[in-house]
Amino acid sequence: MRWYRELYTGPHAGENIQRIRKKASAGRWMAGVYYITPASAPGNLLDIFHNGMLAQQLFSETQCMDVIGVAQGRMEALRLAEQILWELYQKTGGFDIRSYFQSEDFVED
Repeated sequence: MRWYRELYTGPHAGENIQRIRKKASAGRWMAGVYYITPASAPGNLLDIFHNGMLAQQLFSETQCMDVIGVAQGRMEALRLAEQILWELYQKTGGFDIRSYFQSEDFVED
């Protein structure tokens, strides 16, 4: 799992981000914690998934593991994804996620 250097966090997740990252590194399940990553499927922009999905081997093998954002709760995750896309559009005038979030913008945890 790699984390965006300027990680986006929802208001509730931001309060607990150090604990969330520590548990994520240990592979622990966390109730209500959602990750936002670049989409794994071509033609999509972002993926939003519950951290518990990583326990499923097939999912973890196919899912992009470059975490752009972390949210506590589904609604916070949806709002955070909207914020990420809005900022991307304001900065670039488009929605090219792969070009905007470069590999060097992420760190291993």
